[in-house]
Amino acid sequence: MDASRGRPPATRRGSGRAPSPSLRSCLPSGGRRGKCRDLAPRDRARYERHVPFLSHAGVSLRYDRAGSGPLVLLVHGWTCNRTFWDRQVQALRDRFTLVTVDLRGHGESSHPRTGYTIGALAGDLEHLVRALGVPRLAVVGWSMGGLVALELARRLGERVSALGLVCTTAGGLADRKSPPGHPDRAGEMRAAVANDFRGFARQLAADFFLKGAESPLHPWAVAQMQKTPPHVAAAALDAMLAADLRKHLRGLEVPTAVLHGRHDKLLPLADGEALAKGIRGARLVVFEESGHAPFLEEPEAFNKALGELLAR
Repeated sequence: MDASRGRPPATRRGSGRAPSPSLRSCLPSGGRRGKCRDLAPRDRARYERHVPFLSHAGVSLRYDRAGSGPLVLLVHGWTCNRTFWDRQVQALRDRFTLVTVDLRGHGESSHPRTGYTIGALAGDLEHLVRALGVPRLAVVGWSMGGLVALELARRLGERVSALGLVCTTAGGLADRKSPPGHPDRAGEMRAAVANDFRGFARQLAADFFLKGAESPLHPWAVAQMQKTPPHVAAAALDAMLAADLRKHLRGLEVPTAVLHGRHDKLLPLADGEALAKGIRGARLVVFEESGHAPFLEEPEAFNKALGELLAR
């Protein structure tokens, strides 16, 4: 299947846009790596999307809600979108209500010219949480989404029942003497995004996976990332490099799991170890066969660990 096309059309209400591509079509039913395949009709019926949007500060946010039980908000990473969490939605929807959202500028949300700081992205999600009308929820964020999740947890306080931080950092990247925060590397990244974002996305997506560009998930991930407008990619990159939430870690009073790939090239395991040490009572879970995206490479083990956090 062409990874850029994704899931076959399904019945939808609302936007009339083409359906988002499906990660599930690139994985066998058991969650192991495999070749891309079409979804059986019964699978499509179980995972039909209903296209809810939320308008906030002139921005239209696209989100999905599935399942029943305590609410869990899943936040994707830089230039990605809500479909990256498909395997988690399918595995956990019988026990939890899963909400996946396209951050502003990403996926099917609108693409304003401004508003891509970590604070602004968290503000969008704070508004979404109010609209969902739940007293408490769990928040899970991956990579850049982990920074957003940290800021959201800081704002919501006791309303956050659990926090999952996946291959992420508390920030301070600009202070580093090694990539990606090193000035030379940061400058290279900014130039690559400005001059050839599609090529940069192809290269970066390879670093998501232990097998690099040989991973069967690589073409799918590239196709998703390349949909992000370059101005969004540039602004969100600057936001990641500028963010620093380290001073807020000790103030977090929430059950936390730090979930990190052993072979993460983008944010090394040391970032996860620092997070786990910085947040009181946090548990570090290391995925031995994963790079930057253990929820894609080891979905069964990841879903088990995430389910244990959410059930606490």
